Amino acid sequence: MGSQSDPFPENKNEKMGFFVNFFSSHSFSIHNLLHRNFPMTLNFRKLNTVLLLIISLCVSCSSLLKREDYAPAKKEWSNGNTKSALENFPSGERGTLITVLEKAIIGLFIQENDFSKLQDIAEENKSRLRFSASRELRSFFYLETPEGYYASEAEVIFLHILLGLYYAKKEQYEEALVEARYASNLLSGEWSAEGQFDDPNLRILLATLWTACGDWQEAKIDLKAALKLSPKSAWLRQYAYLDQAPKNIFLVFGGPGPEPFMDPETNLNFVRGLRKLNFKFMGERSELGWTDLDGNLDKLYLGPSTQNWYQRHLDRDNSIHEIIDDSKYFQLVTFSTTKQASILAAKVTGSILVGTVIVALGAGVTYLGAQANSSELGGAGILIAISGIKLAAQMIDSSIQTSKKEFAEDIDVSSNYRYVRFLPEYLWFGSSKTNLRFPKIRDKQSGKEVLQIPSFGKIPVTLGYYPDIKKED
Repeated sequence: MGSQSDPFPENKNEKMGFFVNFFSSHSFSIHNLLHRNFPMTLNFRKLNTVLLLIISLCVSCSSLLKREDYAPAKKEWSNGNTKSALENFPSGERGTLITVLEKAIIGLFIQENDFSKLQDIAEENKSRLRFSASRELRSFFYLETPEGYYASEAEVIFLHILLGLYYAKKEQYEEALVEARYASNLLSGEWSAEGQFDDPNLRILLATLWTACGDWQEAKIDLKAALKLSPKSAWLRQYAYLDQAPKNIFLVFGGPGPEPFMDPETNLNFVRGLRKLNFKFMGERSELGWTDLDGNLDKLYLGPSTQNWYQRHLDRDNSIHEIIDDSKYFQLVTFSTTKQASILAAKVTGSILVGTVIVALGAGVTYLGAQANSSELGGAGILIAISGIKLAAQMIDSSIQTSKKEFAEDIDVSSNYRYVRFLPEYLWFGSSKTNLRFPKIRDKQSGKEVLQIPSFGKIPVTLGYYPDIKKED
């Protein structure tokens, strides 16, 4: 516990008081530095916003989730054990957009009926978006996200579609239609500083929501948009121009969701190149089909990858964090380089000393052999000296490799990268022309049954989840 004499208190309440007192005593200098040419009232309003953000980050940064925190839940999710995935979900960051949305994704496939937190997040999100829809989105995020997270368009739009599906499951179709219209407006308008964002997978998801609400005409509009965005998905054409609504719609979430990894690009800016991230997708994109008790069957069509969601997320995050993150990252790189250089120097020096001692020992043995006219003893001394040189070289090489590995780990930000996990890597979509009795979705090659929930909606929609990954032997 921190005391009054501690420069950096450990207790959260003391820590908050420390930062408040610090910034209060330094407010004039910060004011002059950041807002010298702006009106006083505006300056203090902006300063208060910055202070609240800093204090919030200081209090909550220790509880931010990392990749290793998600490992148990992701393992269960990757094995198709949705209930266990939710049971093993990490406890940190409760009530934030990330964790609420992640739990809602998992909960969709375990028949979770309480989605009140998702409702709350969606409503809060709507009020913020209205404030910034015609202005720069970056300002909105800086002002409105106290935990310091900058949601991507795909995550925000997916949130509202998911909420609509929850409403449709409970036959609250008016509420579901509100979410569908809202998601549609976000996809159709230029509400981002980077311009209009559109995506075929989000359009397919939205079409599924319209279908569950019984509005096939609206669903067709989004399926046409998906076809335009992904012309290689030619199968979309048969649905985009289908006059009569299908009797049943199938939608399966594919893949456990990608994970970030470091992908350095040395030809870029030194700092930004080192922190270049990419995402690894693990789904196999298998062939699925459905059957029912009456022997009806058909295949499901595979949609495009959701990679655009994550690339957009990276682009936006890099843009928003450009100055702040680069400066912090540069400090991290500089510190890590200095630390590893010091450690390496110490290890190399130690290796040389060890080698020197062994060489000296060998020289001594050689000398004794010469004095005793013993060629065997002299030869042994030479071997000892040579082994000392080799051992020192091996130790130096090992030290260099270890330092390189530790340096890479020090600057690897992929473990801390914040985004919404458990989103699909791709979608399967299909339909039936007749009413079905207890339809089942299966992997056509392995015959494995896909996890699915009971059909719901005015036009029955069957949702499923399939990890679609090869198990390690």
